[in-house]
Amino acid sequence: MTKRIKVILSIVFCLILGGSFLLSAYAESENSYTMPEELLCISYRGDTAEYEGNSKEAVLSAFLKGADFVSVNIRKTDSGELVLCSENEIEVQGMALSEILGFLGEDDVLILDFDIDLKDEIYDLLKAENALSKAYLRIKDSASNISEWISSKEEEPEVIGVCSSFNVFTVRSFVKKLSDLSAVQLQSKNHFNVMYDSVCNRLYADLRAIAPMYDPDLCGQRSDSEDGWNDLIKRNFSIIETNNLDAFVAYKSNATELKKSLVDILSQAENINLDNYSQVSRENLADSIENARALVNGGAASCDELQSAHSELLLAVNNLTLKQGEDTQKGALNVTAGKVIATVLVGIAILAAQIYTYKMQKTKKK
Repeated sequence: MTKRIKVILSIVFCLILGGSFLLSAYAESENSYTMPEELLCISYRGDTAEYEGNSKEAVLSAFLKGADFVSVNIRKTDSGELVLCSENEIEVQGMALSEILGFLGEDDVLILDFDIDLKDEIYDLLKAENALSKAYLRIKDSASNISEWISSKEEEPEVIGVCSSFNVFTVRSFVKKLSDLSAVQLQSKNHFNVMYDSVCNRLYADLRAIAPMYDPDLCGQRSDSEDGWNDLIKRNFSIIETNNLDAFVAYKSNATELKKSLVDILSQAENINLDNYSQVSRENLADSIENARALVNGGAASCDELQSAHSELLLAVNNLTLKQGEDTQKGALNVTAGKVIATVLVGIAILAAQIYTYKMQKTKKK
């Protein structure tokens, strides 16, 4: 082998190796998926399974167990102090809001429920404590009033807008006007389940919506359990406010693992060379891939949806059929005019050969 040939072969080898690397890098980037924002959990009044609601212990325990937020109720004492206190308690007493803020971890955020007349006092306290980022104010009012109030503040607070109407047109207007808020919630009694029909469902495609599972009247009589969570998450509700903290934290963790597993299977399925497989099985796989992509790249997905997509994609991969086998089967079953004519001609030829053979045998006997 001459020196020139060795150089040429080395260059070719390098080009092939480099091309393979670029192709693999391209395939990896095209089929890679970023995990979008997952489900969020609001622990309603804290870890009430272990402690009294709205207490320091309940709040801190809920965060330790994995809640993203804890919602507490704020009331004002006769002495003018803002404290954590249940709505139905006659005597207003509890831990001061300013005190509980000091116990929160770096990523812990409260959601504050209160009488609307207290919103300015609560805002001023949070601002004075440099804690506007540690609490969301949940305000039940018209969209225009909420927007006007936020705009009037020097430093805008995080606000969750609450719509108290069950009229679809009012809800649509409310969501549209407050689409730039952190989240929205529908807080009326759900007459005829109107809050969760297809019209409202479409409103939440790009918006964080809270499903208040702690009150059956507010979540369309759904249970605060996996069945209720599955149904509302399918309807684009991505924040679940629950009294069933332990179970939902486990559900949320399961959804995350299912999505990661689906991403792995999806990446493998998209890298299958389909040239040698039948059209029918390719189409089935393409449909399953499209469904899986929508769940992976979309917003929060329910465990039910993820499990179904997982099974469907695996089944489509396992049912890939070789093209030759299907083409042969189709060829045997597919009847065309040409095949009919060919069959008739073959039959005539066989008959003519038999007649000729018979005549030849008869001639020999004579």
